[in-house]
Amino acid sequence: MKMGKFEKNFINSKRHAQKNLELVERLFNRLDLRNTIRVLEIECGVGIVSAHLTDRYTMDVIGTDLDSDQIAIAKTYNKESVHLNFIIADATKLPFINQKFDMVLSMYVLHHIGNWKNTLKEINRVLKENGYFIFYDLAYSKFTTKIFSPIVKNYGLYSIDDVSHYLGRNGLKVIHAEEPKGVIMKNYSMVFRKIE
Repeated sequence: MKMGKFEKNFINSKRHAQKNLELVERLFNRLDLRNTIRVLEIECGVGIVSAHLTDRYTMDVIGTDLDSDQIAIAKTYNKESVHLNFIIADATKLPFINQKFDMVLSMYVLHHIGNWKNTLKEINRVLKENGYFIFYDLAYSKFTTKIFSPIVKNYGLYSIDDVSHYLGRNGLKVIHAEEPKGVIMKNYSMVFRKIE
């Protein structure tokens, strides 16, 4: 996703990063991570979460972003290693083999992608059986999506039911969900697991 300067400043801020790290820690406390080794972070920005997962959990992490500037910053800020890499990649066409990752993280990404269903399809494709999908993003009301879907094409316009039902039909089940925050656009933090 290509963002404007204002949005990049927000996304790359220490405050935003700290909020994401707190969320990851909160959700990870509810998961059995013993078999979680290979992790993909979609649209990783400057790579703060990806680096945290490698440093704290010794996971092998690949952070992807469509924005080459974000990837360049991620590579500068974080020492790439055998366990941490950053690449430019489109979330709707991920350059990885099927069932490569034990976990995929998508944090504030889907609402930027018009073809959000294809992104979820790709996440499902690269996620191993029993793997976790961490979803943290905005979602709209059913009413809002019904009114604006015919008009809005460049951004993801979906309800949380749209996301949950799509993933559910493709073998991913909700195993944990926090209380959403917000009114018109609500923030959702959920963990899905790919069931055999």
